[in-house]
Amino acid sequence: MPNVRRRVERLERFLAPGPASDPYDEMKRLALQSLPEEDLEVLEDVIGQGRQECQWTVRESAAVKALHCAFEQEVQRAGYRSTAELRRGRAAGR
Repeated sequence: MPNVRRRVERLERFLAPGPASDPYDEMKRLALQSLPEEDLEVLEDVIGQGRQECQWTVRESAAVKALHCAFEQEVQRAGYRSTAELRRGRAAGR
């Protein structure tokens, strides 16, 4: 399990815009933790290689989609209807 935790921490650091103190960061962390280790490995490769979306393999696209779906699920668990609603709330300072 420490291996999965390390992967999640690395992905969190890469995706973190700043200090991990707001609910958005907690939702990202929970979404990453919900993914299987295989998806985490693929996401690390996608980030490390820095390729554009049009260059991703089918497996890479599927891992990114799994992350987006997991994040959307965490957003809804937090009481938002969608990530768009969350973004609007953050932009408004709520």
